Amino acid sequence: MKNFEKTLVKGMFVLLLFTLGAVAQDKKIESNNMGSNKMMNNLVDNKLIHAVEISIEPGQKTDMHTHPAHFYYALSDGKIMIHYKDGKDELMVLTTGVSGYGDPERPHVTENVGETTVKFLIVELKEHPYKEAKPKK
Repeated sequence: MKNFEKTLVKGMFVLLLFTLGAVAQDKKIESNNMGSNKMMNNLVDNKLIHAVEISIEPGQKTDMHTHPAHFYYALSDGKIMIHYKDGKDELMVLTTGVSGYGDPERPHVTENVGETTVKFLIVELKEHPYKEAKPKK
């Protein structure tokens, strides 16, 4: 049970770091400002899901983006820093095989702060998009 919880927590953190694109649910990931199309290999894109293999080189950053609810799977070891629009940063240390689920993710930039290329799979659930909170009056 502890391994499952540890994997789930790591997975959620990895998933957060993969939130790549200015409101990804409004546009396909290849055009959601995630960054260069060289970072992405689209696997499936239909009415229900969008599955993408992501590859981020050392020092490379995505553009600001969000994610709908999603599943992720780390294809390599590595370190990424997730820079949220609200000013918070989270370091994520990835281990090959770590997976998890994440709720819709707020705007962020993902940066590879390690020395190796980071690769992961992300499957976004289009029916559960990120919705920006309305400002309080």
